[in-house]
Amino acid sequence: MYSIIAAILSIPTSFAAISGGVDTIPTTQNAPVSSVSFEGPFKNENVETVLKRLAGYAVTIGASVATLMILYGAFQILTSRGNIEQVKTGRKTIIYALGGLVVIILAQGLVDLFASITHSLGI
Repeated sequence: MYSIIAAILSIPTSFAAISGGVDTIPTTQNAPVSSVSFEGPFKNENVETVLKRLAGYAVTIGASVATLMILYGAFQILTSRGNIEQVKTGRKTIIYALGGLVVIILAQGLVDLFASITHSLGI
């Protein structure tokens, strides 16, 4: 039992011995900084690729939500038990979900159009 605990506790020291201990960066006092660079979340991409990526995410999420709403509308129709109002509600849910899906697809087309314009202008 004690040998297992001792083995577990010795793991961090063995990794330190393998890596050569603590790495230190040699610095000189008051040395000028040559360059500092930060990488943004989009990794220096242009406007076209950023818009296409964001539109792709929006289409994926929107299509998933539309699919769930179509399934919910079908569930409303299936569980209506002959209630005309619930059948109408389910039908409206499906129609609105399909309409939303069409709007999402058209928005993707607008983003592609804007991306091609910015590409042709060299932005």
